[in-house]
Parts: sequence; C-alpha cells; structure tokens
Amino acid sequence: MKRIITLATIFSIMLWNGAFAQEEVETVVEETTTEETAEPMAESNDSVEVFISPKKGQDTTIVRVGGMKIIVLDDSENQDNKDDDEFVIDIVEEDSTSSKKKRKSEPVHHWAGFRMGVDGYLSDNSLPLPASADFLELDYARSIGYSLNFFEKDFRLVGSYVELVTGLGFNMTNYTFQSDYATLQTTNPVTAIIDSSRVLERNRLKVYYLTAPLMLGFSTSEDQSKAFRLAAGGQIGWRIGSRLKQKYVQNGETVKPKVRSDYNLNPFTFSAIASVGYGPVNLYATYGLNTLFEDGKGPEVYPFNAGVQLMF
Repeated sequence: MKRIITLATIFSIMLWNGAFAQEEVETVVEETTTEETAEPMAESNDSVEVFISPKKGQDTTIVRVGGMKIIVLDDSENQDNKDDDEFVIDIVEEDSTSSKKKRKSEPVHHWAGFRMGVDGYLSDNSLPLPASADFLELDYARSIGYSLNFFEKDFRLVGSYVELVTGLGFNMTNYTFQSDYATLQTTNPVTAIIDSSRVLERNRLKVYYLTAPLMLGFSTSEDQSKAFRLAAGGQIGWRIGSRLKQKYVQNGETVKPKVRSDYNLNPFTFSAIASVGYGPVNLYATYGLNTLFEDGKGPEVYPFNAGVQLMF
C-alpha cells in the first residue's frame, strides 16, 4: 500500500511539471538495517532516475526529473499505527550545468598547420648581397613560400604544458629574382647569363623540401583555442626537387620555360626554428644553419623564412 501511494504521489508531481510524463521510472529497492545511507543502486542517462536509499526506520525515494530532484520520505518508525502512512515530499532544483558534458577541447599543436611566409637569405648577416652575387638579389614582395605541416607527434614532459614536438611537413620555397635579364645556370660555382634581348616578367627559383622538426613546446592551457604557445628548436629539410620558372614575350608570343636542375643547392638544410601564438594563429621564423648552396659551389648565403601559420 505504501509503495502504491509513493508511486502515485511521484506520478502526480511529474504531471504537474508537465515535462517527462512519458519517461520510464526505474525503481531499485534494497533492504538494510544499518545507519549508513546506501549508494544509488543504478545509474541512468535517462531524464528520469529513481533511487531508494533506505535508512533505519525510514524509506527515502529520490526521483530526478530533468534538472529537478524529488525526495519522498516514508516514516514507518511508528509501528503501532501501521495504517497511518506519512510522507514528506521535498523538491530540489539541481544545477543543470553539472549534468552537461564538457566540450571536448582540441589538443595544443606547435607544428601542424598551414604556413605562409617570406623567403630570403642573408650574406654576412645582412640582406644586401656582395656585387659578385647581385644576380641573386630578391624581390621580397613576390618571394612568398608555403608549407603544409600535415603530421605532428607530441611527447608530454610536464603534463600537457611542456612537450617534445616532432612531425612531418612539405615546404615550397620561392625565390623571385629582381633581375629582369639574368637566367640562373648550373655551373661550378653557380652563375647567371645576362640576356637583355628579352624582359623576364617572371624569374623564380622554386625549391621543394620535406621537413621535420624537433622542438620543445610550452603552452598555458590544454585547449588550443585558449592556449598561449611558445616553441623553439631545430628543423631539417630534405630537398626533393627544384626548378627555374620564367615568363617572357618573344616575337609576340608568351614563353614560359621551366628548367629542372639542382643548381648546386644543398640536398639538406638545417635550420633553427621558433614560433609563438595564441588560439588558431602562430607567428614563426626559421634561419638556416648551413648555406643554401653547397660549399664552394655558390655564394655563401643563409636562407630564412618568416610568416604566419594557421594551426590544425
């Protein structure tokens, strides 16, 4: 009889709130004589949960309906009058935010992403080149390189705030020359032929590398969208191709020659790298630790690249 009255009372309160009349109510009953309050016997992801946590001389029924908790107390201490069933009903509003699942945060990355930056090189730590290498002077506004860092692997050192970072990437370096007449030649050392009979509308050396970093990364948060990041270390590049692309008009026709050659370029580059950023954007810079051309086969210039990165 008590159970019927209890369930009838709960059902009436549910109808009064008008929200979850169709939900199934699961009841779990456990008999005990200890003073300890039993742990809930069942867990459910449904919007309605019913637990019975009995105490000595008292049955407690807890019903959770959405963000509301209903507690029904059945006082059976008075054994002399078993026909008098007294119920105490308490309704408690629960914090709805506690039941919401936290949004899965994106891991912090220092390498993976798309980069776009200015390509160049220094001679004696300055931009101007010696007169003997003036054919290599660059148009920096048009010397824009691109990188796609498609893979990153992090090894945690201190939680997720200090990491050892490595990965793989693809880089396309663009050196657009200022000279409208000089054509790069694969000689030893590398030189250029000056032909004033044609005006070069495009005069660009494109070099392709596979790249891999080894950096120490720091971040202030486990969520990339909220993290301030800093990373520094080294980067190796393996040259997988290079070609000279030109464009000019000759006898009224547009000519676009493409010459593939190594142009005495070093097969490997070793660079220092650093990056800093917040959220989805990084600023980065690389500086070559070895020369762009092989020793004795070209001007002694050290490549660099600096720009912005959109993180993956």
